[in-house]
Amino acid sequence: MASSNFHFSMLYGGDDRLTATARHQRYLFSKLALKPGMRVLEVGCGVGDACFELLHFMNVSVVGIDLDSDKINAASMRALNGRVGGRAEFRCADLYQLESEFGAGSFDAIYSIESLKHCASFRISYSTLGRLLRPGGMLGIYEWCWTASMNPLDITHIQLAELFEEQTQIGHRSIFDRRIDCATQTVQDTGVLKLAYIEDLANRRSTSAWYAPLERALGQSATVWSSDADGEGAFGDLTRSAAVFIAQAGRLKLFSPMILVVACHL
Repeated sequence: MASSNFHFSMLYGGDDRLTATARHQRYLFSKLALKPGMRVLEVGCGVGDACFELLHFMNVSVVGIDLDSDKINAASMRALNGRVGGRAEFRCADLYQLESEFGAGSFDAIYSIESLKHCASFRISYSTLGRLLRPGGMLGIYEWCWTASMNPLDITHIQLAELFEEQTQIGHRSIFDRRIDCATQTVQDTGVLKLAYIEDLANRRSTSAWYAPLERALGQSATVWSSDADGEGAFGDLTRSAAVFIAQAGRLKLFSPMILVVACHL
């Protein structure tokens, strides 16, 4: 659940990375039915980029959690220096500790951006986060998912999935257990959440594909990857070999890092 400082987003003409990322975040925020004074949780907050974007977007309070203590310390310093009026709090915490850390029904909204991909299953993460929501509270997640085109019986797809999981270090699941239709069904099966919206933003028309920056970077010897750096590279914690398989799976339309899952607490 430790978060990279880099996230994928849709790309339109004239975009720089900051513009594209902010738009991507704000689209997620728009699905959370936020009102002034609400308490919001971000799971996998990294150094707090999305949290601070939300604080500028709405008059809410935000709690950000991450497993990386260095990133939590950096986010906390940003909050102290950023004049956010005490509306931001950052803690080093694990997904599985959240209910004991905060208690059931502690938040009006919860979101996560590409940070639940390491979880063992959709069931564990959705059930856990669902219990933290107050009645009527909203959950919004950008998930890493296989698309419906990923065939669990196709040997080439199976091999690609295994190499993808190995190089990205997201852990192993069966193909179906990471597919978009499984995410949809799991929300319904939690017993505490109702599916409100689901969309693969990769299917939207854009100037260039979400994986195009990866392909360009792979062709440039000057690109710094995390495996070359002491920490994060140009694409956060992605290694060059991970980028190869992410771009390949994206080009084949077998994978998307921007499946937007929105659910409401019953």
